[in-house]
Amino acid sequence: MLPTFLLVTAILAPQQPANPPTPAPATASAASPGMKPEQPRELGLAARFPDDVGITSHASVRFATSFEDGFAGWTRTNDRIFSLVDDAAFAHGGKRCALATATRGKDTGGEIQWRTTNGEDRLFVRFYCRFAPDAVWPHHFVKLRALAPGWDGPAGAAPPGDKGFWTGIEPLRGKWRFYTYWHRMRGFNNPGPVAGTNDDGTATTADNDFFGNSFTPDGQTEVPRDRWICVEAMLQANTPGQSDGAMTFWIDGVRVGDYRTGAPVGQWLRNLWITSGPKLTKPVPFPGFDFRTTTALRVNEVALLWYVSEDYAKLGTAERNRVWFDDVVVATEYIGPKLAAPKADDGKSTSR
Repeated sequence: MLPTFLLVTAILAPQQPANPPTPAPATASAASPGMKPEQPRELGLAARFPDDVGITSHASVRFATSFEDGFAGWTRTNDRIFSLVDDAAFAHGGKRCALATATRGKDTGGEIQWRTTNGEDRLFVRFYCRFAPDAVWPHHFVKLRALAPGWDGPAGAAPPGDKGFWTGIEPLRGKWRFYTYWHRMRGFNNPGPVAGTNDDGTATTADNDFFGNSFTPDGQTEVPRDRWICVEAMLQANTPGQSDGAMTFWIDGVRVGDYRTGAPVGQWLRNLWITSGPKLTKPVPFPGFDFRTTTALRVNEVALLWYVSEDYAKLGTAERNRVWFDDVVVATEYIGPKLAAPKADDGKSTSR
């Protein structure tokens, strides 16, 4: 597993979390590949800024880049794994985009990070990504993190409630999911009332590792390769002592995963929240997230991560597994897909 990195920013006075707004859907439905056709496309603040021009002027926007200025604005860069592509015909917007490459037998990829000094109780990140036609699905992908100063969150352990929580939006085996760590996360073993069994009825094992808890929405087909995909994820901290934290993600403006107190209905199966299948025997409303124990811990980092472990690389044939990123925006409210600016009038009117 790839560990998180040391956080060197300070955390200022906290604010109470608020429920995320429900964005107004677009006037027409727009089915995204891999999504059900009846799901509406939701527009956000980006709809007010065609081509994202001027989007940083919006009060809720904390960071935005289309890589036209290279990696300016990123807190931590990685020129070993990330490079720039100058190709207006290929980039999602403008003339440039970023390329992340994991080279088989040489490295497992890496990440670039943006950090905020203050942190937020709720943070959204929207980005466009494009997987190479021959790329394997990564071991881990883009992250939203809340990390206390000077603390490095290791994999395989539940983080203390005053030190960290985070989630990743990931195309695990071609299906989008959240992969989440927090102090109340579930391990592989979760003792039940009967000795030798877990609370989901499964048998206990010798291992009780606390690797990320997985949340994979139903109804998805495989994520497409070789096309730009708009991905947006939201992570909302809880009020300490309550389970009102939440996570939501959208694909091409379609809300796919939404996890909060009361929804979706499902059950825990070891470290997985399942919502369908033969192992769903005792469905209940989702209990919500008790992400933190102090308001001083706030969401303060976004990482574009491309981690392709050797075990995952062996599932494909590519020597270089590649993904491109473009049009990244970080904000405290829903951003939504980027809309094209209207074409300029060429002065040749066809009206009479």
